[in-house]
Amino acid sequence: MKEKKTDLQKKKNKTLKKNTKKQTELKQKIKNLNLDIESIKSESEKYKEKNIRLLAEFDNYRRRSVTERQNLLKYSAEEFVKDLLPILDDFDRTLDNLKEDNPLLEGVQMIKAKLIKILEDHGIEPFISIGKEFDPNLHEALMNQETVEEKEGIILNEFEKGYKYHDKILRHAKVVVSKIKQEA
Repeated sequence: MKEKKTDLQKKKNKTLKKNTKKQTELKQKIKNLNLDIESIKSESEKYKEKNIRLLAEFDNYRRRSVTERQNLLKYSAEEFVKDLLPILDDFDRTLDNLKEDNPLLEGVQMIKAKLIKILEDHGIEPFISIGKEFDPNLHEALMNQETVEEKEGIILNEFEKGYKYHDKILRHAKVVVSKIKQEA
């Protein structure tokens, strides 16, 4: 009977060792699977962040493309209009030199008015400079003129008008700027 107990005890011990070994293996497998899960989660987060960045970049690209297309359409005639501005300057010089009794005066005024109307309909307008303060964003100073009547930096004369195309400066006005006369 003692032998049976010992055999039974041995079997139990053997089974216990097998179970302990299986438990250890299963615990190791669980540990490895948990590590794999963490690795996959980490990799998934990286891809998720990368995807979010790519979506944001694409959205920025799309907005930028739309803006560029709108500006392209908005300012499509810019070079053409720049080529027309000297003609407007010629009209101004012609009108300045025609006398009141000249029969051409009215015709030239009408042609100039039609041209200005067409340009205004397309967003091109001259801006007033004489009497305004000099602004390097709008004006190009060709010379200074001493004066006692005006404060310094006021535009006294305009050689060429400045023009805006929508909200963009098409041509800077070429101007004469006041300078305080220095008393000797």
